[in-house]
Amino acid sequence: MSEHAGRAGEVYRDDGELIGQLRESEPGLWVPCAVFGSPLATPRSRAAAEAFLLGNGLGYLAERWEAREGEDWVTVRIVEARPGEVTVSYADYGRPDLFNSRRTLTQPSPSELRMG
Repeated sequence: MSEHAGRAGEVYRDDGELIGQLRESEPGLWVPCAVFGSPLATPRSRAAAEAFLLGNGLGYLAERWEAREGEDWVTVRIVEARPGEVTVSYADYGRPDLFNSRRTLTQPSPSELRMG
């Protein structure tokens, strides 16, 4: 385990800020995940998954994300992220009924939230 890895697969920057998590998908393969647990890339070695998080930092929080609303995927922006939970703001102009409203997802699965 490197100096950047913490408990339960958490990865920290040199300044101590949590930037993501590592989840073992099968023996020897790890998925780099967001602070709140959503997958960010395909499985790879633990060292490569950690390097992915360290190389990308928290930039993934500013990316376009989509949340599931019924059968539709709706564009959202992340407004707050913490271990196991993320709050999103709906940013899809095609859904005026949701636009600018917020929703908090606990332990979001890939069927609820994905990078768009």
